[in-house]
Amino acid sequence: MISNEAQKSIKRYKGFASFISSFYRTPSEITAWRVNFFRWFINLQGVIGPKVKGTIKEEVSLAGIRTLKVTTPNSDPERIFLYYHGGGYAMGSPESHYSLVSYLADITNTTVYIPDYRLGPESKYPAQLEDGVKTYESLINDFGYSPKQIAIGGDSAGGNLALITMLKLKELEIALPSSLALLSPWADPSGSGDSYTEDMADRDILLGPIMKRVWKNNDELYNFYIDEDDVDKQNEFMFPLSGDYKNSPPIMIQVGTEELLLSDSQSLKELLERDNCVHEYYEWEGMYHVFHIDVSMPETIEAFKQIGNFLEKHLPKNS
Repeated sequence: MISNEAQKSIKRYKGFASFISSFYRTPSEITAWRVNFFRWFINLQGVIGPKVKGTIKEEVSLAGIRTLKVTTPNSDPERIFLYYHGGGYAMGSPESHYSLVSYLADITNTTVYIPDYRLGPESKYPAQLEDGVKTYESLINDFGYSPKQIAIGGDSAGGNLALITMLKLKELEIALPSSLALLSPWADPSGSGDSYTEDMADRDILLGPIMKRVWKNNDELYNFYIDEDDVDKQNEFMFPLSGDYKNSPPIMIQVGTEELLLSDSQSLKELLERDNCVHEYYEWEGMYHVFHIDVSMPETIEAFKQIGNFLEKHLPKNS
């Protein structure tokens, strides 16, 4: 049984998602003002959302990419969480996730860096992947952290970026981070999984309304950041369910049972099992896509504690 706070959150975000989906247009036709309105409205969540008392945000540069460094009195300066925000690679920012990251940093006892990586449709693939790799390398080369001091992760498209960044680091033979923590990762941008159904769209209060419009227009969500001529569904850096996860660091996955991306996480879990990758997998009953955005819910706090427990094993203190 979900909490009373979660029930209220579901009602609130259902209206939020229905409103924002009304501004959707086909990627090739959407105007700049609509994109900017999307982004402004999404940013409100983090700007006006609650923060932990004593939260400090500092703007820094990671390889020329504007990044927010977020700490609370509980943050360990030697335990680093490089967090990529979600938003379908078309919206979202460090500001949109500031509330979420404040609580995440506090509960997991980490110092969080959240980069303002490039978005589509202005910047297409591989811009996002390039920024993912550059920000990770900058923490090591410019800030002096060791890979074992760094965990990477993110929500939705940010979870995708964490995955493909790690896969690219493997290809480049760059030392890998200690671990990955993924919140409702968008591992299947093609939307081919079992949970991409009309029934689940009706149940998914956050993504359902906009996905119905995407399907009605015969669009693909990845059209916002990948040009159709460049799409290669066997390319693991576009579609991480095509990836090889042998010798990957430990990976944690959290996903709600009421979201279109449920099969993304289930399929990723199967790949991790196939490749003998150490992993932890959690389905949150009754929860919507990236429910962590509402820090007023006890479910969110428990989910952050779950991430904290995972990081205690793989991102030890005094590392």
